[in-house]
Amino acid sequence: MRARKKEIYYIRIKRVEAGLLNFGISITSARRLIYNYPIGVLEKLITATEKRHPDETGAYFLNGLKKSRMKHRSQPDLIEDEGGDEDAW
Repeated sequence: MRARKKEIYYIRIKRVEAGLLNFGISITSARRLIYNYPIGVLEKLITATEKRHPDETGAYFLNGLKKSRMKHRSQPDLIEDEGGDEDAW
């Protein structure tokens, strides 16, 4: 069962890599994107980019990735005062 899941995940990675190469993104940049972003997000953006047929697919994809990252980024945790000297500020 575990081997099958790894195989499916590997196939998904290769499919995303092929899609990025079709957009004109270099192999090293594609591998960095795959390493840094979840596969599901990349798959959704690839299908959305293919559906819209833009003139410059690579730039369109990267712009969508940037907007997606800004929209779904995690909020920074607020650090409460740890009991230090309040007059230090």
